[in-house]
Amino acid sequence: MFGSQRLLAVAAAAVPAGERFMWVPDSEGNLHMVDLLDVEPEDTPVPFFNGEKDVDLRLYTQNNPSTPEYILQSDPSKSPSFNPANPTRFILHGWTSSHKQMDPIRQAYIDTGKDWNIVLVDWNGPATSEYSISKRNSRRVGEYLAEVILHLEAERGLNLDDVYIIGHSLGGQASGVAGNRLGGRVARIVGLDAAAPLFGTTSLKNRLDPTDAKIVQGIHTNGGLLGWDDPLGHVDFFPNGGSSQSGCILDVTGACSHNRAPPFYAESIINNEFVGTLCHSYKAYKKGNCDHYPQAVMGEWTPAETAGNYYLKTNSKKPYGLGA
Repeated sequence: MFGSQRLLAVAAAAVPAGERFMWVPDSEGNLHMVDLLDVEPEDTPVPFFNGEKDVDLRLYTQNNPSTPEYILQSDPSKSPSFNPANPTRFILHGWTSSHKQMDPIRQAYIDTGKDWNIVLVDWNGPATSEYSISKRNSRRVGEYLAEVILHLEAERGLNLDDVYIIGHSLGGQASGVAGNRLGGRVARIVGLDAAAPLFGTTSLKNRLDPTDAKIVQGIHTNGGLLGWDDPLGHVDFFPNGGSSQSGCILDVTGACSHNRAPPFYAESIINNEFVGTLCHSYKAYKKGNCDHYPQAVMGEWTPAETAGNYYLKTNSKKPYGLGA
């Protein structure tokens, strides 16, 4: 979510459009008007959703780094490369996207040379409806993922202390649902600019919040527009202030900034030069008022004890990390 940026000559169409409607770009950059009052009761049944048919869990390891095996809830034994002794990462894309959006994160884990269970959660079908419907579907995706993880725990010996769930935008909110249904037992959830539209009145059980995992990390790149603005985890990082990213020129839709979060995370796995400083605001950070406050790296290797709001600057192009 929300795909590559194409301005489509919409500079005059300010986002959000009025108090009730806003424009949301899909993965092709096409704009869709979303009615911010189009919010159904949260537990409305999702018709026709079938997790095993609608969601592909694509497993990659050092034994099969580019050709996936598929994890099935009905028969977890059909993924022979899955090794419960290795750390497991579940990675979810956003609206109108597919596993391909998150493939750089898979490649980054493979490039470490370490042993992982890397699971790209492809929910492309339920994610390609109109936004309000896909938002509702994301809850069922999170619930289905939780069911699969419980099966892996019971039948394959998966240790939830070794599990991270990493989700972009709508996938970030679905990650929170999965964590909630698992009782907050997974080690870590990372919300990569977790989606904001239509989530303003959503209860905590159906969106990402600090109770969903032992550690919840938020990475905010388009907060206040497509992404969640306020802190949502134990630790939150705000690159370039968290709303507009360096190098995103004329980003009227927010798509460029919103889509920086996944490549930031991919880069953090291999060469983490994203060093944030604990501070109470980006303005204070830029003034140097927090220069003597604690620092922490953002992303995969954030120390477990890190808490609070951290600010940092990035490059406008790869490599994005600037170091300390």
